[in-house]
Amino acid sequence: MRDGEPGDVRQIDDVQALACLAHPDRSRLLDALTVHGPSTTTELAQALALATGSVSHHLKVMVDAGLVEPAAAEGDRRKRRWRLVTRGLRWRPGTDTGRPAAETAATAADLVLLQRDTERARQFLASADQPWSDAAFAAHVWLRLDPAELEEFGRELEALLLRWRRREIPDDGTERAAVLAFARAFPAEP
Repeated sequence: MRDGEPGDVRQIDDVQALACLAHPDRSRLLDALTVHGPSTTTELAQALALATGSVSHHLKVMVDAGLVEPAAAEGDRRKRRWRLVTRGLRWRPGTDTGRPAAETAATAADLVLLQRDTERARQFLASADQPWSDAAFAAHVWLRLDPAELEEFGRELEALLLRWRRREIPDDGTERAAVLAFARAFPAEP
């Protein structure tokens, strides 16, 4: 799937898919497929330092949950490649109060993602070098919003992130790295 095509970001509310997102290794596999594109089980295992058998199991669970599918065969048909069903996922933790299992799974998925994002930020800070250390940024902003304004703010921020992800990357010989951009906005007290 190409960025910007219909369905490249999907709202997840299925308990099975949310439970997949709540598993750290499955979440890492989804990220690897997002960054590297269709990949074999062996390539994924090597990239994430996981056992091939473990990756195979996780991919089967993710296929059953509708998150991953076999990619079109290229070259050696013995090397099955896997791809994302959609390039992006969104869910709302804690809002599915009528379905406790879905609410629990969504919250667990969000906590796994938050922990991984925080760990990635720590790793970057511990090893940042030029020019990336100057280019990277952090923003810390307090806003005064009502729930409707917070939703609007979230939609606008997501639209900005997606515009950058979907842009045509120039073929100018410049080396580009995978960059993680994440943001959170929620009511809190100082």
